[in-house]
Amino acid sequence: MDAILQRLDALEMKVRESLAELDQARRDRQALEDKLRALHLDLRAREQEIGSLKSGREQDAAELTRLRAEREEIRGRVEGLLEEIARLEGTLQSVGAAGATG
Repeated sequence: MDAILQRLDALEMKVRESLAELDQARRDRQALEDKLRALHLDLRAREQEIGSLKSGREQDAAELTRLRAEREEIRGRVEGLLEEIARLEGTLQSVGAAGATG
């Protein structure tokens, strides 16, 4: 009878150990699932941030293109004004030279 009780005690101990291991495995699994959920949320947030950054970059590129075109337009106007000033200076010099001789 002692042998049977000892075997039952040994089996009971193994069952308890197995249950403890199973309980730990469940806790570990839950922790991993929680971590995975958090990582998915972080990934979604980063994807949204990347989308926002891409959109901002596209807007900046469009603004840069617009500013470059505007700069070229202004440069053309300034060059035109400088040519007009040079022409007027030439006319004034020729008028001044004619008035000094005449």
